Amino acid sequence: MTTSVNDEHPGLGLSLGRLEGKVAVVTAADSGIGRATARLFAREGASVVCVDRDERGEPRVDRLIEGDGGQAAFILGDASANETCEEMVARAVDQFGGLDVLFLNAGTGVRAPIHETSEEQWTHVIETNLYSVYRGLKAALPVFLEQGHGNVVITASSLGLLGVRNYPAYCATKAGLINLTRQLSFDYGPEIRVNCVCPGPIDTARVREFPPRSRPVPLEGRESAGDAVKGLHRLGRAEEVAYPVLFLASEESSFITGHALVVDGGQTVAV
Repeated sequence: MTTSVNDEHPGLGLSLGRLEGKVAVVTAADSGIGRATARLFAREGASVVCVDRDERGEPRVDRLIEGDGGQAAFILGDASANETCEEMVARAVDQFGGLDVLFLNAGTGVRAPIHETSEEQWTHVIETNLYSVYRGLKAALPVFLEQGHGNVVITASSLGLLGVRNYPAYCATKAGLINLTRQLSFDYGPEIRVNCVCPGPIDTARVREFPPRSRPVPLEGRESAGDAVKGLHRLGRAEEVAYPVLFLASEESSFITGHALVVDGGQTVAV
């Protein structure tokens, strides 16, 4: 187990204490970007409430964090459900004494042109990508407002800035999250900062296995996908998004709000 724990996120460096004494909530925390970010937050000194609708990792993310010597709690629940959002905020306050950082990371998509997208599929994407943010904010903002400070980071996407074939619900919701980020910064500044990250193609299980396949995309397929990233010609790693999220969540970005930070290897620099 020690070897797999040490090797899972080789891009994570030593702690600089950027979140020392803070409490963070991370949704979709047991895989991909969320898993790397939850681990990084803990390594940087935060106590982390990890939320996921499935137990995807081995070891599970909270146990991975505890294996690193950090503090974490795990909630098995749907981040788009009111009860889960209320529980994650309550757990942060009750177990760790407060809430400083809210990383709203849950997301999904359906690959189909809009005339072949069922209403059920469309609603599922809207619920996961937009309502998880709405309900997470509804639960956390009263705490932030009462204490007079808070920091929100939302996972949008480079596909909120670009169109791509046969991905209408995903592109629409991610574009909505980018402008919601800007709007929220007006409503809740200066006490609460709100930013989002816009990842490009990242080498996670979701990218390898979605749309659903019987087996992951082989290495050569991922390399081909990476070649389409115009600047760096490769897929990103989860850690390469986790560090920009950490930057936005820390005081190093104290004069940044309402910003969409693009982390895409140059995908959006040209069409």
